[in-house]
Amino acid sequence: MLSAIRRTAVVLALATGLVGGAGAAAQAVVNPVTPQSVCGTGYVVRDQDPIHHAQTGERLGTVYLMHNPLLGYACTATVKTAYVGTLTRTQVYLAAQFLPTQTDDGSRLYAAGPARAYARGGCTIWGGFMADPSGAIHYHDRANPAIGGIGTCF
Repeated sequence: MLSAIRRTAVVLALATGLVGGAGAAAQAVVNPVTPQSVCGTGYVVRDQDPIHHAQTGERLGTVYLMHNPLLGYACTATVKTAYVGTLTRTQVYLAAQFLPTQTDDGSRLYAAGPARAYARGGCTIWGGFMADPSGAIHYHDRANPAIGGIGTCF
């Protein structure tokens, strides 16, 4: 009788552990990267635009435009909210007036960036995208096809 009770207790303990473990595994992974950690000290968010999966509408990440008012530099970063910790193509770019376009593009675990350029007194075009694990590319919501991104003046 005592051995039957022990077996039952072991089975219940294992079942509880498996259910608890499955629930923990199903939780979303939180991205430890922030736009401030990508761009650095002194940068504040000036604008942001989410990236949604074109078919499902799932939020994949956000493209951030940041500005350092003391230095006059702009910085962009694409921070993932889906597929965090999984290598997927992630891109961010920043094109400041009269300067070459700065781009960070590649397979990333958490974020793309920084892309920095001097922007005081000028305008920029900025944006980015993310790919899902199948390789399909999803652009940020306000991406303007005529200019390739969003225009912002400082």
